[in-house]
Amino acid sequence: MKQLLPEASAVLSDLFGKVPGIRDFRISDVTSHELKGEISLYNGEIISIVAHLLDRAVPKTVAEITVRCGKEMDYTIIMAPYISEASAKLCKDSDMGYCDYSGNCLISYHTLYISNQGNPNKYPAEYRPKSVFNPSAQITSRILRELLSDVSKVWKIKKLSEKVGCSIGMASHIKTFLCEQNWAIMDSNGLRLTDPESLLEEWSKKYSVDSMISCYTLEPIPVFEDKCFQAYQEGIRLCMTGFSGGVRYAPVVRYSKVHIWIQRQDVSAFLKMTGCKEVDSGANVVLYLSPGEDVFVDSREIRGSYVASPVQVYLDCMQIKGRGEEMAEAVFAKEIRK
Repeated sequence: MKQLLPEASAVLSDLFGKVPGIRDFRISDVTSHELKGEISLYNGEIISIVAHLLDRAVPKTVAEITVRCGKEMDYTIIMAPYISEASAKLCKDSDMGYCDYSGNCLISYHTLYISNQGNPNKYPAEYRPKSVFNPSAQITSRILRELLSDVSKVWKIKKLSEKVGCSIGMASHIKTFLCEQNWAIMDSNGLRLTDPESLLEEWSKKYSVDSMISCYTLEPIPVFEDKCFQAYQEGIRLCMTGFSGGVRYAPVVRYSKVHIWIQRQDVSAFLKMTGCKEVDSGANVVLYLSPGEDVFVDSREIRGSYVASPVQVYLDCMQIKGRGEEMAEAVFAKEIRK
């Protein structure tokens, strides 16, 4: 991305040239990492700016700049090919501006205010969260689940890789990503999550259930859920999730639809054992077909039910309209953040 850095002056000149209240913009100095200039407004005000030019505006780097430049007299602007929501929020909270080469910006200083949001990332290959949270990235999923199973635990990278059965290189890649996003820190003691809530929230945005079957049962929900546990005891690979799983951890909502993770090869036997039927509409049972073992990691028996892990329940509840987010937040507060 270094070849894009010289574009910073052109990007700013084009941006400021379109604002009616700006009379002139002059660049006084440009290096490979910094641009300085002056914005002259028609009201006579002159704004001195210093733009920090980054290859990647990850939250960790942006946070370091906010601390280092917090007392500068000049107005600080972060520039990069793309600036994520998290990095943009850091800038805004620190009264700093930002402008990326994808067209997003926020410049707010005294009487000058420029905002342009919602432009897609033109450089997705440089933006790692999508690959880290890719549903097919099972090793990554296992690492994140292990870290989130006890957010107070400190991990040596070698021990973490051994625990999940991956290479040290893969574990190090995830460590770097988490630290860049300000979700974890790595020191002499090891790796520790510092912001699991933001990590899970971002994961939930990329997460989706790809395959499901809609069903209906005539049984009252509690009776049907008892049958599900009996099916589990008889060898059906399943676990409750969504509201059905969430209330086992934090009973904060009422619900009328059961969500269950199940292996595809067990569906026929499950339907026969529980008596529920596939339907096209009006479902009160939804079977999520598991893409692998990850959804069953850390599942547990709770009061006569077999329930997905708090992490899995959180991810699934965040996809449910209505009070799903409320349920997810309650599970996070009680079982993950602790």
